[in-house]
Amino acid sequence: QQTTWKNPIIMVANTPMDTDKIKIWGARVRVSSMTEVANIEQAEKLKMKLKCQDIMQHNINIFINRQLIYDYPEQIFRQNGISSIEHADFEGVERLALVTGGEIVSTFGNPEKVKLGKCDLIEQVMIGEDKLMR
Repeated sequence: QQTTWKNPIIMVANTPMDTDKIKIWGARVRVSSMTEVANIEQAEKLKMKLKCQDIMQHNINIFINRQLIYDYPEQIFRQNGISSIEHADFEGVERLALVTGGEIVSTFGNPEKVKLGKCDLIEQVMIGEDKLMR
């Protein structure tokens, strides 16, 4: 991912982005073969891909999510030029939405109803061994 963004369009969200193998293997499901488990996993992966496509319809540069973003959706975003920031604390997400002029989004099917955030510059900085965004 890049480390500096000028005049980015930002989506601040609170949505689960963790549908993947971990959820499937942690669930209790009765199936007659491993093929059925693979089919469930494929369906979950497709559901996440469609959710990512809905998010990308908003023409954003940065996706900031209060919850974790697992590897598969992060990969989709990266392939489409969108940088993602995960696991922002709740107060931080509220402040980000306020200062960028956006709103916290949890559904993505209607881009015309979503108020996205903007700012002049976002850059990644190192403080000690920690990478932070400012």
